[in-house]
Amino acid sequence: SDNNRQVTILNRQGQVIRSFKVKRGGWLGGIALSRTGNVIVSDFNNGYICIYTAAGEFVRQFGGKGKDQGQLSVPYGLTVNKEGHIFVAEYRGHCVSVFTEEGTFLYRFGHEGKAE
Repeated sequence: SDNNRQVTILNRQGQVIRSFKVKRGGWLGGIALSRTGNVIVSDFNNGYICIYTAAGEFVRQFGGKGKDQGQLSVPYGLTVNKEGHIFVAEYRGHCVSVFTEEGTFLYRFGHEGKAE
């Protein structure tokens, strides 16, 4: 994805399977696939994680700008573990927040370090 707000899904040979425009959110950051086949994208401008079906239909969003539990401070990188938990690297938050695919906040770890 880039600033044209489009997600393109490729097969292993690099051929386009489908693409869709992201209709919600601002600037897209990270992208990952859930264990259920949904597409997860981070909206780092507005602090949301947005979930779409592989066909591009909006499912849900969660997060929102902030530093409280369940809120995100410039979410960027995404990955999903074998349990299906979504790990969100926060650029400004200097931490990783972990959610279920349904958007339930589980925990947060990490903090900003000091250069010495």
